[in-house]
Amino acid sequence: MFGKNKIVKSAPSGPVREDVPFRVIRADGKTIELTYSSPRPAGGHAEMNVLRELPWFEPGKPTKNWMLHEIDFYDEVDKIWGQKWGAEGIGKLREVLVSRPTENETRDEYAREWQYYYSSSRGNADLKVLQKQFDDYYQVLKQNGVRVNYIEAPVPAIGQYGYLKNLVTLAGGGLVVKGGAIIHRMGLGSWQRGREVIWSKVLTALQVPIYLTIHGKGVGEPGAGRWLDSRTFVFNESVVANEAGLAQIKFILDGLGIDLVITHSPGWLGDIAQGNMGTSHADMFVMVPDIRVAVLSPHLVNYGFVRYLQQRKFRIIEVPLDEYWDLAVNAVTLEPGKVVMNAGSKTTVKALKKAGIEVIEVDFSESQKFAIAGIHCATLELVRDQPGPLLD
Repeated sequence: MFGKNKIVKSAPSGPVREDVPFRVIRADGKTIELTYSSPRPAGGHAEMNVLRELPWFEPGKPTKNWMLHEIDFYDEVDKIWGQKWGAEGIGKLREVLVSRPTENETRDEYAREWQYYYSSSRGNADLKVLQKQFDDYYQVLKQNGVRVNYIEAPVPAIGQYGYLKNLVTLAGGGLVVKGGAIIHRMGLGSWQRGREVIWSKVLTALQVPIYLTIHGKGVGEPGAGRWLDSRTFVFNESVVANEAGLAQIKFILDGLGIDLVITHSPGWLGDIAQGNMGTSHADMFVMVPDIRVAVLSPHLVNYGFVRYLQQRKFRIIEVPLDEYWDLAVNAVTLEPGKVVMNAGSKTTVKALKKAGIEVIEVDFSESQKFAIAGIHCATLELVRDQPGPLLD
């Protein structure tokens, strides 16, 4: 029905897999073409040889099912799903998902009602400039050994509540942690709701397991949170997370052996004050560029978190108020001691370099015209090295 299987590719860090086509035929007769990434190419497969390798197989007897119950999901996720998905901590960044800007981000309505769309009063971005700056950032990632997966977003993208905006802020795609993803339920704006359908489809196409989609009255956008180390995740109760959403996030992280540090951030009511009235995501007030080093905008988080960092013996690099708008905190750690961040923020950059941290600056200024969004906002981290306790 589908023709002979011909597509064979090698996984980034594993054996050869085979893309096997299949399809869904909807009730209305339309078809959706898909592929299954098989860990065992059909050409050389010998079923009985495989069975003889399995510890739970014994000829003439049923499966020793209890053995299957003892295998951790994470221990077999790369064998079944193709990759040990998960970007915990600050180990070397290996793989990301991004989305190149389209006219979805530059509609006149956004400039007209900039506060509603959590934007800037400076007007719309120039699409060509915006695309070039994003492309330059993607090139930096590639030059640093990061595998970059792209989304070609639907144009136009229209949701239940109007145009879908910020389809390039892929940190909103979900939190990928220890084998799978937590999918967001958006709180920052109704113009977000519907993006999660697109991103869920993409993650599924990449064979990233989905642990949970935040539901009920829960709101949570943890993909824009921050890792202090591979076992400590920071996210904030704010306009992008409520108590019900945080409880769902905590449920998943608890099961994975990860501590959730809940912080509290101010919000706004009648005026976002160019983004300075409050904050939304944790990646807007904290960044960890190296082991036990935190870049912090303390005015946008509760003081209890400042004490927590001090108790954990973090060296804190404080971002000056006049550099917050440069989105100095909204950077991406490429590996311990090396970050890529928006150009500018001279005081913060100087402090980072003094701390022995390599800084790669890219011009991301056009992004701040269509959204209050920086480099980390534009990046869904899929895979990081997990270096173990010495780097925690």
